[in-house]
Amino acid sequence: MSESLIIFSREWTVTAALRAYLAPVYFRPVMTMYDFAQLRHLLREQPQTPLILGLNPHEHVADLYRLQSLLAGRAVLFVGRRFYWTDYNLPEWLGLEQYGFCTWNTLHDPFSRRKELRYFRQLAADTHEEDNIPGKAAAVSSLTEMQILEKANRWLYRELSVAGLNGFEIRVLSLMTDGLKGNLSSRTRSLYKNNGLYKLGMTKHVLNLFRGVKVRPELQACLHCPARKSGRKEKVMEVLHPKQISSQTERFLNGTFSKS
Repeated sequence: MSESLIIFSREWTVTAALRAYLAPVYFRPVMTMYDFAQLRHLLREQPQTPLILGLNPHEHVADLYRLQSLLAGRAVLFVGRRFYWTDYNLPEWLGLEQYGFCTWNTLHDPFSRRKELRYFRQLAADTHEEDNIPGKAAAVSSLTEMQILEKANRWLYRELSVAGLNGFEIRVLSLMTDGLKGNLSSRTRSLYKNNGLYKLGMTKHVLNLFRGVKVRPELQACLHCPARKSGRKEKVMEVLHPKQISSQTERFLNGTFSKS
């Protein structure tokens, strides 16, 4: 297993919060990345180093698709407020094998945080060295973002039946995610929709229908973002010990990420 950990999010505040939460309990060097190009370089140079991403996969499909050769063969943990069926299934489409999900509520609880980190360290220990070749580059894809999203949605559509949905439930969810109603009565349509979402591990909330069944162009957020608005250059690697966590950082964490 690698002796370090990489943390990245498109928002520097999320990256800093993850570092503050995890560095004191990881007991290994933690590298916080604030630049996407910098992240790609480090992933290429350190193919076995586990990675924590503060994001939802369904919002960054194209960028993750283009990173898949650098993500394969390493442990990846996604951290977010909540996850949808699309989030839980996209890593398999991307070819990831050792991956997991963790909510901010889990990280906020000390006991749950340590338990999650133990699981993640074990996940990282199970990676296979033969799958990690130093210096490998991210795959260059000629597909546009829309083509990548269409490819992902075709795969997700096939996975609906794997999840146990019947033909009526799949058809209704597919229609409703596109804003269509079909020729079914509202009661029948609602029944199939709710049953379908339930089988996908989600409730009937409208957000689950909007985010949890297919990936959407309007929800995509590019990972190519500047380091900080101030223009300050961030360190490639910063080791944070428990005593380095200031009271200001603790107040920031409690105020920002304690809520679901």
